[in-house]
Amino acid sequence: SGDTIPSKNLLLTVCGNGLGTSLFLKNTTEQVLDRWGWSPYLSVEATDTISAKGRASEADFLLTSGEIAATLGDVGVPVYVIQDFTSMSEIDGALRELYDI
Repeated sequence: SGDTIPSKNLLLTVCGNGLGTSLFLKNTTEQVLDRWGWSPYLSVEATDTISAKGRASEADFLLTSGEIAATLGDVGVPVYVIQDFTSMSEIDGALRELYDI
């Protein structure tokens, strides 16, 4: 459609320090991308809140918790809230919505 934009081939998963829940979310997101066969085309990086604010423009979107999303505010790209960082079905649904597939 006319609303599509080119992918930046990067997704950021975000938590407070970039070492905890963002790694769970990164792992689950990579599992979904593996299942889709998209892993060769997209990189997923776990990051902290401050780095995410600075790097948001490099990413297609950010995946995070509700608390972190509120802390981030408007970063210029979509910030999608995930409830269960280990749920492949929730992340699958989020990616389908964000990539409009």
